[in-house]
Amino acid sequence: MSSVSQRTATASIWTISGKFLARLLDFVSLLILARLLSPADFGLVAIATSVLVIVETILDLPLTQALMRQPSPSDDMFATALTLSLLRGVAISILMMIVSWPMALIYDDSRLFSLVAVLSIAPAMRSVISPRMVLFMQRFDFKREFALDLITKGSTLLFGVGVAVATGSYWGLAIGAVAGPTAAAITSYVFAPMRPRFSLSEWKHFQDMISWNTVSQVLSSINWQLDRLLLPRFTGLSTFGAFSVADNIAAIPYQTFVGPLLRPLMAAFSTVDDRRNLIAAYLKATNAITFVAAPILIALALLAEPAVRIIVGEKWASAAPILQWLCIVSLLGLPTNMMPPLAMVLNKTRYLALRMFAEFAVRVPVTILGIVYFQVAGALGARIVAVLVAYAASLIITRRLIGATVAAQLHAFLRPLAASLPMIAFLLWIEPMLSVMPVGLNLVVSLALCGGAAVAIFWAFALLLWQILGRPDGIETIVVQRLTPRRNGVVTF
Repeated sequence: MSSVSQRTATASIWTISGKFLARLLDFVSLLILARLLSPADFGLVAIATSVLVIVETILDLPLTQALMRQPSPSDDMFATALTLSLLRGVAISILMMIVSWPMALIYDDSRLFSLVAVLSIAPAMRSVISPRMVLFMQRFDFKREFALDLITKGSTLLFGVGVAVATGSYWGLAIGAVAGPTAAAITSYVFAPMRPRFSLSEWKHFQDMISWNTVSQVLSSINWQLDRLLLPRFTGLSTFGAFSVADNIAAIPYQTFVGPLLRPLMAAFSTVDDRRNLIAAYLKATNAITFVAAPILIALALLAEPAVRIIVGEKWASAAPILQWLCIVSLLGLPTNMMPPLAMVLNKTRYLALRMFAEFAVRVPVTILGIVYFQVAGALGARIVAVLVAYAASLIITRRLIGATVAAQLHAFLRPLAASLPMIAFLLWIEPMLSVMPVGLNLVVSLALCGGAAVAIFWAFALLLWQILGRPDGIETIVVQRLTPRRNGVVTF
């Protein structure tokens, strides 16, 4: 295993571990809040956060990615990055306060006015996180990001649950959403100290990425938040609350296992100069992401009914079928995740905008028609159609960027998909038994054992298939080298 692969693997372990523990804290928070609050409370906050996500996404600035491209970022570059980030955060907060009143009128709920105003504090806090944190990423050192994730989610849990217990209202969700970014901003200056200084002298290093990224983010925000804006107008708050909770649960595998891999993989791409090696690195990365996330998404989809009853309780039963389909959407979308960081590393962000436009052109009309006529089912169908369009566009754009053929890109997913078949058969056999069990310790233990057994079956067949095919280079190689001693007797943990 090469030095870059070794460092990338180590960095990935740190990022995944941090996100896993952070999501575990999110899970604990959801367990508690779902029992303290009603589906309507979650639906109300979901409306406010959907608009916030759209505004944040539209105004997102790829400052970290731009700094990652610089071998040795200067103090002026960090000052420029902080200034741009702060301007963005203030603009988002002001814009959210302006739109809070129209939102309250549109959704006929006066509570949205104060709720949106409080939630607008969160982006302002995120905007002042120390930009010098990027120095650790360039060195493949993600230990501090690991700690930052835990502090952020721990603060969200502590303040969110505390306020929910004290008030019994949706304000627990809102205060938790603000507390996490506030704690992250303070902690970042402990890990990466810098004296705040405002300057735009190094704007030229950010200009190109920001221009095309803005186009991409506008399209992306509409693509992924349109259904969350339309559904409350055609369904009740409780139904939308179930959709929102299912969406949050379905996002956990991505946030825990896929998202954390993108930064170390982007750092690895930036160290590769030769196109042939870049193709190999890209295919290896897409293969690794599928191996890591696919078994989790498949298990969650096929065990959605008992999982929902355990996580949020019987009153959320309507979220189970929604969760199943959202996991399928996430599974189909796995191949699309590596193209954006590749385009950013190559400074070809216009191709990312092109992919987003292709998805936008299909998704918007399909989503509107689907929700108007079929409500939640229409929203789920629109997501499936959109992710397939995004996959097709990613295949074509990746071939244009680095020359990887469509056949080679599809081949990168054959081994994990083949290894998933025995796992799927096992889950289909065991799921009816779990569905009839009442909620309690027996169901929790049974679900954990069955989920663990399913993942073990997946990896057993994956390693067997890897052996049969002559041990091709991939994540299986890294797993085996990490778990078995080298010939000289030293174990590589």
